Amino acid sequence: WSLKTLHREIMLSQTYQQESRHREDAALVDPENRRLWKMNRRRLEFEATRDAILWAGGNLDRTLYGRAVEIARPPFSNRRTIYGAIDRQDLPNLFRVFDFPNPDQSADKRAKTSVPQQGLFLLNSPFVVDQAKSLAARCGEGADEERLTTLYRRLFNRAPTPDEVEAAKAFLESAAADQDGS
Repeated sequence: WSLKTLHREIMLSQTYQQESRHREDAALVDPENRRLWKMNRRRLEFEATRDAILWAGGNLDRTLYGRAVEIARPPFSNRRTIYGAIDRQDLPNLFRVFDFPNPDQSADKRAKTSVPQQGLFLLNSPFVVDQAKSLAARCGEGADEERLTTLYRRLFNRAPTPDEVEAAKAFLESAAADQDGS
C-alpha cells in the first residue's frame, strides 16, 4: 500500500476540501456537523502561525535541514519555525505566550489558551510589522481597489467581496484621517 496514494485520496475528497463557512441549510439538518458538511475551524499553533506570516510576507525560507536558528530576537530569521532554537534553561516568553510545551517534560498535547498577549504580539511585534510591510510591498502600486484585490488573492486565493472592499475603503479613509490629524 502507498501512503502517497492514501494522501491523494484524502486530500482530493470532497470532505477534506470543505470550507469552514456556516451554511444555514446544512446547519438545520446537522447542527453538530457530524456528517462533516463543513470543515471545523482549527486553531493554528505558534509554529504554523509564524510560518504563515513569513509566507504572506514572501519571506519563508523553505530550506530543509540545517542548524537551529534564533527566531525570537532580531535579526529575525526567515527559516521555518520548526528550525527555531529552544534553550531549555531560558525559554523565551514568546514561546510561553503561545502555549509552547515545557521542553523539560513530555506533553501529550498543548494547552490552548487565548490571552491578550497573543493579540498584542500580532499587533506590536517588530517581526510581524516587517512581514506586513513586505506583504504591502508585494501588492505593488496602483489604485487601492487593485491592491486590495491583489492582497486578497495572495492571502485567501479569492477576490474580495463587495462588503470587504467597502470595509477596506472605510478603514483606509479612517487611517488617512488619523494621520492627517496627528
